[in-house]
Amino acid sequence: LSIDTIKAKALEHFMSNGKIVFAGHSEKPCSIFKNPQLFPSMLPWLFPYGHGGIGQSIMNKIHSPLVQKRHLLMYHDKRFQTDPNFPLIAFNHEQISQSTSRGRLVVQRSYFSEMANRLLNINHSVLSNIS
Repeated sequence: LSIDTIKAKALEHFMSNGKIVFAGHSEKPCSIFKNPQLFPSMLPWLFPYGHGGIGQSIMNKIHSPLVQKRHLLMYHDKRFQTDPNFPLIAFNHEQISQSTSRGRLVVQRSYFSEMANRLLNINHSVLSNIS
């Protein structure tokens, strides 16, 4: 079915008082890191009954999240490949994970000792309040 056909059928269903599912929002936002329910909650049509999320404890010991995403993209029924959202979300998630875990500081040589002293004297209570 084309996107326009799907939209038309959805509108027809809605206008005939058909039942719909509403996904509410929590007061506390969920983390995108180390959250095995992230992908099943964002894409429930790809993860039936909420199983098979990326980073589950059983799979996380065997494979990294990147390997799990690759495996899902090569899944036999191609539902992860043909979904318009999953590849983009998985790629963006991987980029965000890498950029936040692999940050670096570039300093000009003349300021190196000053920056090293600042890093060595960071107030740990401030860091704990930020996180």
